[in-house]
Amino acid sequence: MKKFLISICLISVSLFATVEATVDKTEVVRGDEVTLNLKASGEDIQFPPINDIAGYPIESSGQSQSIISINGKTTKTLTNSYTFTPLKSITIPSYKIEVDGKIEETEPIDIKVVSASATTGDPSFSLKMIVNKDEAYVGEPVTLKIVFKQKRTERVEGLRFEEPKFSGFWVKTDGKDRKQVVGDYIVHNLTYVLIPQQAGEYKIPPAKVAIAKMAHMRDAFSFMIQSLRWKNIYSNELNIKVKPLPGGVNVYGKFDITASVDKTTVNANEPVNLTLSLSGSGNIDDINDFSLKIDGATVFANKAKRNTYLENGEYKGRLVQKFAIVSDKSYTIPPIKFTYFDRDSNTIKTIQTKPIQIEVKGGVKTGAVSHNLVQSSKSDTTQESQKEIKTIYKEKNPLQKWIYLAVGIFLGFLLASLPRLIRFRAPKEDKEYPIVYRIKRAKNDKELLKLLLSLEGKHPKIKEIINLLEENIYMGKSHKIDKKRVAKDIQLWLTQDEEDEDL
Repeated sequence: MKKFLISICLISVSLFATVEATVDKTEVVRGDEVTLNLKASGEDIQFPPINDIAGYPIESSGQSQSIISINGKTTKTLTNSYTFTPLKSITIPSYKIEVDGKIEETEPIDIKVVSASATTGDPSFSLKMIVNKDEAYVGEPVTLKIVFKQKRTERVEGLRFEEPKFSGFWVKTDGKDRKQVVGDYIVHNLTYVLIPQQAGEYKIPPAKVAIAKMAHMRDAFSFMIQSLRWKNIYSNELNIKVKPLPGGVNVYGKFDITASVDKTTVNANEPVNLTLSLSGSGNIDDINDFSLKIDGATVFANKAKRNTYLENGEYKGRLVQKFAIVSDKSYTIPPIKFTYFDRDSNTIKTIQTKPIQIEVKGGVKTGAVSHNLVQSSKSDTTQESQKEIKTIYKEKNPLQKWIYLAVGIFLGFLLASLPRLIRFRAPKEDKEYPIVYRIKRAKNDKELLKLLLSLEGKHPKIKEIINLLEENIYMGKSHKIDKKRVAKDIQLWLTQDEEDEDL
């Protein structure tokens, strides 16, 4: 009876050849692979050539077969496999397969593509994002940790990590994977510091890890072969609320400020070197260079240098700026002030350096003293006073007089020409749209991004430019951004917006 039933089944297969289309999953996360299997049973099977599925190219393919022979009757079953990656929901079309001279058709299959969300259900792997706070001020660093856990007994051929897109944040990381063994798991830790640039509600999409494992399959000749199969693991997503800083300040953190000079007593027109140091934790990159004005003195300021680093998940650093001060009379370096939003007290705080007295010898002050002494000599001055006058005017080095004279003439010429040089070199700022002028003058992608973020909702094209800049800064891309073209387009878009409002 058993042999009779098997014979009936084989006859049915030969008379009514069957084809079947199946997939390994009908719902996938965007970016995941799908494998389509076309199966046919018969003696002579011809599959159609397939280069893409619903417009998505075939990334890999393979074939397996099985043969059954009973009482001299042979039936084979062939399965062709095609792997592709759909980026949106699609319908796999019906395919025509020729079996023993007859055309058979498969049924279409719907594939649903969904947004990434935390992957669950596989105890061997997990991926999680953690932040130390979900609410912060503009400029307040937020520490984000990405933790990937892999079971020690799970054999993995390769890992590919894809970090999420941090729109609206400046991102700092040391790029180190702090790997350790905890119980039955190998744990990978990556730390980022996110510095929000504008107030608002922000969503950080899931991170992704692609895991390569070895899979076994048969080739066209039924030989067992090995190939890599990739599986994607996704983390949770995060929401962060960013609040504006009060009082117009734009720096958040905890800082100390000091100032020092190389000398406090100098000769007339001899420079004094001042070093300003601001150190602490917070968004040091957002601190502007300092300026210094002293009545009766000329001040030359160098560009500030910043040294930043991560320490125990905290963003720290130091800003150092140097000044050279030249004067022909004694002066006081006034306190240099810095205002920020203090993280400990949650208040606006101002810190400042101490005033520094600089004594200048041989300048205006010395001349005034000599004049008084000369006047006293006309009124029957003593011989001792005459000697004092000679001492005041005595020069230790005759060449020094000419050096000071040359320096004074040069500085006088420089100061007299400075206003004209500024007027000549400074381009005329657009009175109607000052931000257009600032876009043209942006020094780098980071400065340009900060300007465009304030215009994000003005035009959809601005969002596209912001995305390109963020890819350059945070993802290592090299999109070429023409600042002049961007400024010109924004000028046009802003003008159109005003015309639309008038209508």
